[in-house]
Amino acid sequence: MIRKTDFGGCSLFVLENEELKLSVIEYGAAVKELRWHGRPVALGYETLEEYRRGSAFVGAVVGRFANRIGGGAFTLGGRRFELSRNEGANTLHGGAGSWDRRFWHGEIAGDSVRMTLVSPAGDNGFPGKVTASVTYTLQGGSLRVDFGGETDADTVFAPTTHMYFNLAGSGTILDTEMQIDACGVLELDGGQIPTGRVLPAEGDFDFSAPRPIARDYDHCFVLRGERACTACAGGLRMTVTTDYPALQFYTGTWLGEPFGANGGFAVEPEFYPDAPNHPDFPSAELKAGECFRRYAVFRFEEG
Repeated sequence: MIRKTDFGGCSLFVLENEELKLSVIEYGAAVKELRWHGRPVALGYETLEEYRRGSAFVGAVVGRFANRIGGGAFTLGGRRFELSRNEGANTLHGGAGSWDRRFWHGEIAGDSVRMTLVSPAGDNGFPGKVTASVTYTLQGGSLRVDFGGETDADTVFAPTTHMYFNLAGSGTILDTEMQIDACGVLELDGGQIPTGRVLPAEGDFDFSAPRPIARDYDHCFVLRGERACTACAGGLRMTVTTDYPALQFYTGTWLGEPFGANGGFAVEPEFYPDAPNHPDFPSAELKAGECFRRYAVFRFEEG
């Protein structure tokens, strides 16, 4: 069942089956609410004004390029592109006033809700006119998120979802047990930009077996395959699968009110941060005329 209503001047879509209830809004194509058998599992604001004021990308789709681009610039096809810098000298999640701050166009498409956005050439410095889409579908106890895009000129393109989860429904997420199927973690410099080295996922970064989160993270894990991670808290298990090559694990260190620090964690399927500046990283280039397709599935069950 899907229904459409108003949310402070933009459309809100509610998808519901026997296990899950999902609410998404056109502002930022953001997930406002996700419930499993009535139990809240994702963070969301109550009003559109809170989404406008928020600074933590709560529930939003971020792009054109998720995560960071070092120095706010990259070279493509022999040409250097200067980007909007919104985290010191770097570009985070597409730059200032990016896709999390835009009104997408939502429509019901069969059993799904599809959000689309046209990003003009030069948007925050990125080349090419891009038509982006994100499609939300409920499949039993799973939420499937499909990302799509096309461009009229070669560009870089790597959107993701920035949902925050709290499987216990409230309180800190530091007791949540996390398992990440990673073969490495990217080494970062002082500005959270990859140095180019992939380090072994060991010590505090070894989530090969389930263990409590326990501390703050904002790190990119290199995935072994499509099974990305499993999180457990309060008798609920969430399993994430994706065809992206990496997963950003962020423990909500800087989450503001009403959630508070460590009030939720984000697991963001993505290309490697700063990929346009590292030729040896998996390429995030999208060529003119190509179709971008990536997915992520979040499955919920007792456990």
